Amino acid sequence: MDFFIQGLEVYGHHGVGREEKVLGQRLYFDVRLTTNQCKAALTDKVEDVVDYTEVLDLIEDLATSRSFSLLEAMAYSVGEAILKKFPVDSVRVQVTKPHPPVACALSGVSAAVELGRGDAAG
Repeated sequence: MDFFIQGLEVYGHHGVGREEKVLGQRLYFDVRLTTNQCKAALTDKVEDVVDYTEVLDLIEDLATSRSFSLLEAMAYSVGEAILKKFPVDSVRVQVTKPHPPVACALSGVSAAVELGRGDAAG
């Protein structure tokens, strides 16, 4: 069973350029959590499912407590943290920078990572 978080907006100080790290910017997170067995689907009890508010808090904390140069590193760190804290079998994290500092018009740039239980370090 898959569980999705879509379009979580977090303001952080990330990027390669000095201006990005000083001024900060909005980033969007799209996350898919996968579990092979979802007890909540059978019980309809909230205590049998991953609490999405806890996942949201973890993402926001990680994205605001440190500065990443690369979206790839941020996506990996978020995915690894989710696997360490929650009973899911795999996670896919996509981080989108909607307004990258480039000289052309585009709707954003993204990096995504998919990690399984055996991929998390530690």
